[in-house]
Formats: sequence, structure tokens, C-alpha cells
Amino acid sequence: MSQEKEKVKAPWRRGEQCRCSESECGVDFPGEVITYYHINPPWTIRPSRCPECEQKRQENLRRLEDEELEERRKEMRAKWRRGCGLPQELLGKTFKNFDRSRHGSAVAACRSWAGEFDLDNPKGQPTLILYSAVAGVGKTHLMAAVVNSALDHWNGPPGEYERRCPICFESGPSLVRRVRGTYGLRPNDYHHEREEDIYNELRGVSLLLLDDVGKEKPSDFTRELYWYLINERVTSGLPVVMSTRLRLEDLHGLMHEDTVDRLYGMAQGKVIELKGQSYRRIKKVA
Repeated sequence: MSQEKEKVKAPWRRGEQCRCSESECGVDFPGEVITYYHINPPWTIRPSRCPECEQKRQENLRRLEDEELEERRKEMRAKWRRGCGLPQELLGKTFKNFDRSRHGSAVAACRSWAGEFDLDNPKGQPTLILYSAVAGVGKTHLMAAVVNSALDHWNGPPGEYERRCPICFESGPSLVRRVRGTYGLRPNDYHHEREEDIYNELRGVSLLLLDDVGKEKPSDFTRELYWYLINERVTSGLPVVMSTRLRLEDLHGLMHEDTVDRLYGMAQGKVIELKGQSYRRIKKVA
């Protein structure tokens, strides 16, 4: 066997006149032609499009990729909207269809909060607390509007979120019933969620909304539940959007003083108050 190694010839590059293959163009243009002699028979590559047509092609490819990505985002937004826990009657509630003749400052504050919120980077966003002494003034509508705004403005990569919805909407009373419903399950019962499953979901979700907090019956159970949940959100730097008909100082029995103090700090000392008559009484609707 020969001791000399066969040398692989380097590609031959040269400039030649090429013709654009696009039917609406067909112009001649100078292009770089490359021939690879280590392939048998030799393989020659020449540009098939002039620079202008190639640029248009690349732009069209990027546009199609962006359109496909946006379609996938729309599918994910719709999936999350259905799966976040928002009741059916609230799915269409937005800032635009809120009666802006009422609670203008509250609407502006919630819209501003939602505009600054990023589902992909939720840490550091302050907690939002909505309070009213009477029912039916629009707190839940504004919370639904926050959800829809967060979803409508989400532009992240769909593939990273296909398994888990980043938003969870719960009412205080339903959360209490949900946790209590896990008690007494048999060890081999894998068909129902367990208490740790609920806490794992709520403590790490990007946006947690707690509606009608204060309608639950205060107990050691509620104090422990809210302490654990709020403490986990504080530790993770994640916000809570909460509505209540009780002032923060009146939540001590339900939550414990330390939990309320943490909520106040998470909200940076701000509580949005909605005043006035019940919208349902004015409009005579359910």
C-alpha cells in the first residue's frame, strides 16, 4: 500500500454569469459557482436566484414562519383560556367592554398593571388587590380582563408551555372546598388530585387570581392554607391578583395577621377600592 495519502482537492470557486430561475425575473447576474472535485462525478453548485429574488424568498420564509408561530400561539392562548379556571361567563370580559363610566381610576390601574405583566417573566410584579364594600361593582370583571389581557399579549414560544397553563383563577370558597375534597382519599386512589397537587399548581403558576376572598368561614384550616400559599408566592417572587369585600385588617381572622401583612407588602401598600352601587341592581341583571 502506498505511504502517500491521496490529497482531496479543494472546491473550485469562480465567478460566472448566472440566470435567475424565478419566472417573473429571469435576469442574468454575476454569481459564485462552486465545484466539488472530491465527489465522483464532480458536483457543481450555482446560485439559482438573483440577490433581489433570494432576499424576497428569505423574507417570505420568515413571514410564513412567523405566521405559523402566531397560529400556534393562538391555539395555546385558546387552550389556556379554557383551562385557567375562568368561568364560562367571564371568558369574554375585557377592559374594552367594562362600563368605563364607572370606576375609571380602578380600570386605569388594572389596565396599567396588566400592560406591565409578562407571563414569561412574572417575578417582581406587585400583587393587585381589588376591594369593595358592596357586591356587583365589577371586581371579577376586572380580574377576567387582566387574564384576557395577559393571554392576548403573550408572545412566547408555544412549545415550552404545552403541558401547563401559566394562569390559575380560583375563588376563595372554591379553593377551600377543593383542598378539603382531597382529605380522606385512599393511598392508592390516583384518580383524584391530592392536596400537594393543588399547592404545587398554585404556588408556581405565573399568574394566580383569588376571587371573593373572605366568603370562606375563618378557621385554623383557612389560616394555614392562606399562610402557606401566600408565603410560597412571596418566596418565589410571584404576584397574586385578589378581590375581596373585606378590608385587609378585617382579613386577620381568615388569614392570620402575618399573612395579611405579607399581602400588603406584596401589593406595595396599594389597594384599589371600587365604590358605588351594585351594577346588577342598576341593570337588574343576575
